Amino acid sequence: MSLPAAPVRIGKYSVIRQIGAGATANVYLVQDDAFATAALKQLGRVAQSDLHKQMFLAEVELGQRLHHKNIVHVLGADLQEKTGPYLVMEYINGNSLDHFDDADHLLPLNTVLSVAAQIGNALRYAASLGVVHRDVKPANIILMPNGQAKLTDFGCAIPAREAGSIVAGSLAYMPPEQLEGKPLDQRADIYALGAVMYRLLTGKHTFEADNNFDAQIAVLNFPAIPIEKQRKGLPPDLIRLIHRALEKDAAARHPDWDTFLRELGNVTHAVQMWETDVDLYRGFSPPTQRALSDVMAHDRQFSRSNFSRSAMPDFPGG
Repeated sequence: MSLPAAPVRIGKYSVIRQIGAGATANVYLVQDDAFATAALKQLGRVAQSDLHKQMFLAEVELGQRLHHKNIVHVLGADLQEKTGPYLVMEYINGNSLDHFDDADHLLPLNTVLSVAAQIGNALRYAASLGVVHRDVKPANIILMPNGQAKLTDFGCAIPAREAGSIVAGSLAYMPPEQLEGKPLDQRADIYALGAVMYRLLTGKHTFEADNNFDAQIAVLNFPAIPIEKQRKGLPPDLIRLIHRALEKDAAARHPDWDTFLRELGNVTHAVQMWETDVDLYRGFSPPTQRALSDVMAHDRQFSRSNFSRSAMPDFPGG
């Protein structure tokens, strides 16, 4: 679907082109009088209520306070602009991950693990400031050509231990307590990142539903569809990590980002070691490969049984 014609100018910025559109705001690539480029997010005409403006103001204030290499930084704002309040962010030359969330366009496994670690660290930083993002999803993660990932859109963010004035977020990545309007902590964002990993690895949501009502019932009552039903051959430790993050009961999830990221690091290390072993085996006979495997497993005190070639098919893209 093509985007509508962009305005020529917004405030003191010249509009180069529109680069995004959402339910409440449009995003433009803009240039200031010094020819510096940035991304400008402006509230649409349908989102001019006091509540929308209040949430937008909170996003501006929070965005200017957050300084992390994996979070898109807010540079400024004008909440009095006659065509609609706007904020200006650093422009990130990359693709949002909703370009890679269907089964025909999946990212390599190691890229997904790297993105998860980067966004997890960004969310751990936000949590250290008492912030719950509340809308972690592929569309709000930008992947740059150099492999760096950036989290954006803190428009739904709220202080930890609060519920927010309204239930907000994206249903496909929302934990039950968020849908129920309960106070949230970092475990809500852990759930959301688990759902993002599930989607990026399978191209599927964690549940099947024909309509919004059925989706809400699934979020509240039904466990995630086992990921191995959606994609065969993923490492068992990775499957356990994702399904723990997706537990309906927040108390059964990882208690904090430190725990989640430590487990993710262990999984990533294991996958990398498996790939290194495969490279080392090339050119050797099967008996010699088995002997090499035994030696390396003993030296590293690391069992490759869960990451054997028979259990790990080639991953799309890598």
